Amino acid sequence: MLTRLLPEQVSKLWGIIKYAIEQSLPPIVGEHPDKMNRILSSLLSGKIQCWASYVRNEKSTKFEGVVLTEMLYDEASCTKNLLIYCLYGYEDVANDSWINGVKTLAKYAKGQGCNQMLAYTDVPYMIKMTEKLGGEAKYTLCTFNVKKIVQNLNGLDGE
Repeated sequence: MLTRLLPEQVSKLWGIIKYAIEQSLPPIVGEHPDKMNRILSSLLSGKIQCWASYVRNEKSTKFEGVVLTEMLYDEASCTKNLLIYCLYGYEDVANDSWINGVKTLAKYAKGQGCNQMLAYTDVPYMIKMTEKLGGEAKYTLCTFNVKKIVQNLNGLDGE
């Protein structure tokens, strides 16, 4: 089951959530000495949403993972999308849990007026799951470290 956490719950569980975030930050996140505090601040203010995945039976509740989402708005096209900012499973997560989690996020995205759900991944299982659920995994994310690219381009001036 995937449940959106309230800011008070995020504060209470921050140690567990922080670990999951550190393990699964998207490639768009740069190095900043205060990044985790900024992420926490965004969670507590509601700019980013935190979701907990768990399985419950008669005897216990097992915490499976953490998902962070963020609303993205593209001004040029007036399009709103839900970005799965990061996703982390503490152990192997059953297919049913993944599918139910995607359903929950899709319902949330629809309720928020989103056109699509987006995510970054290089995990083959997640790519297969995306395709199995009717999504597309066809784009390659290209990133350029600004300092390195400037150095590399300066080295090409004489060629």
